[in-house]
Amino acid sequence: MANQDFGLTGALKVRPAEEGDAAHLHTFCFPEKTKTQVTNELQADLESDGQTHRLVAESSGYPIGQITVSMATSDPEVAQIGDLAVSGPFRQLKVADHLIEAAGTTAEENGAKILEIELPSSETNVIQRYKDWGFVEKPLVILQKTLEAEEAEEVEEVEDTDAHEDQTAETSGEQQELLNA
Repeated sequence: MANQDFGLTGALKVRPAEEGDAAHLHTFCFPEKTKTQVTNELQADLESDGQTHRLVAESSGYPIGQITVSMATSDPEVAQIGDLAVSGPFRQLKVADHLIEAAGTTAEENGAKILEIELPSSETNVIQRYKDWGFVEKPLVILQKTLEAEEAEEVEEVEDTDAHEDQTAETSGEQQELLNA
């Protein structure tokens, strides 16, 4: 059979999410989640009093992509985007480009001047795609301290009071030296 061009065309519409979108978002965007999880997350976004806007890309009446825009509570000029998801067969049709553009418009309409996304540094392909959309990396250092391990150490230290007293005197001296340096 020879290649044929059937001339099929379709329309893509980006609009605010609705409650009825949950089933299709589960099917097309989040099959790894349960339908209940998707429904609950969508419901929470819809009830967020304008703090989170979920946009869906719709084709032929079916939501085939989505993105969230969350207004930062600490800085009204910053909006964070997340949960960008597009159904596999539609990824080559630049659906994500339209969702990013709509997210920017939604953020601006809500007073934001900056659009942000946080990504793990290991996601190099995803980071590059966001750079293609005009995002730039900003210098940021995130420091973490695991508290559960520290609590476990405290319990151990209380049990062994003699060792604890010797160790505390030694540690306090080292910490004071660090603070004075």
